[in-house]
Parts: sequence; structure tokens; C-alpha cells
Amino acid sequence: MLNDFSNIFFSNSSKMTKLRTVVNEVAKADMTVLIRGESGTGKELVAQAIHLESHRRSKPFIKVNCAAIPRTLLESELFGFDKGAFTGANFRKPGKFELAHEGTILLCDIGEMDYSIQAKLLQVLQDGEFSRLGGIRVYVLIRVS
Repeated sequence: MLNDFSNIFFSNSSKMTKLRTVVNEVAKADMTVLIRGESGTGKELVAQAIHLESHRRSKPFIKVNCAAIPRTLLESELFGFDKGAFTGANFRKPGKFELAHEGTILLCDIGEMDYSIQAKLLQVLQDGEFSRLGGIRVYVLIRVS
């Protein structure tokens, strides 16, 4: 059941009723969702509503604004890194995918990221696996049917 926040977001107009129906259906499935729309149209609110309606509601909701993170740091922010992966990596740092384990990760402005990172992201979404920078362990994104 959607919380009060989402009930405020979804008015009684026919378009918003249709959107609520889509959110409820999408929330039942384990899938990657692309939410498109102009700036300021509520894409993040829709993502939060999907998360809150899903079985993941008690797990983390991690938002990553890909356009706000410098290109040289984005890969390590998304996938994390192991100690010694590069100069100055004196500790192990989990990435956003690892922090969102069994929850939801919202990637904003993916079109703004470098193509090489987009390719790695596509591989993660297709295979459901990733490794930290400098790491040898493969992490599997959990998908519960």
C-alpha cells in the first residue's frame, strides 16, 4: 500500500490514475525500469513510489545523480573499489550498487555519463553482476521473483 506521500502525488485525474496503475504493476515485478520525462516532471517521485510499493520497501533506496559526479569518479562511486586499486585507494569502499543491495538504485541523468561507463552499466544491468575497481570478487545483483 502506498504511503500518504504517494497518495498526495497521485491525484484523481485519469492520467495520474493510469500512472498509479503502472506503478503498482511494475512494483510487483523484479525488473529494470526506465523512467523518462522532462526535468521537473516527478521521475524521482515515481521511482520512490515504485520502491515503496514493492517488496523492497524496507531495503535501501539509493539515488545517484550521474551528472553531478565527476566523470573520473563515477565508476568508483557506482561500483566501489578495493584497497590498492589505484594510487590513494588505502581502504575498501563499497559502491552505490553494493549499498543498494536488495533495495532500489535510482540512476539520474545516465545520458550525461561517459560512454565507457554507460557500457559497463549496461553490462551490469544485462548480467546482474559487477566487481569493485581493482577487485576480483564478482557481486551478483539479487533478483527475487
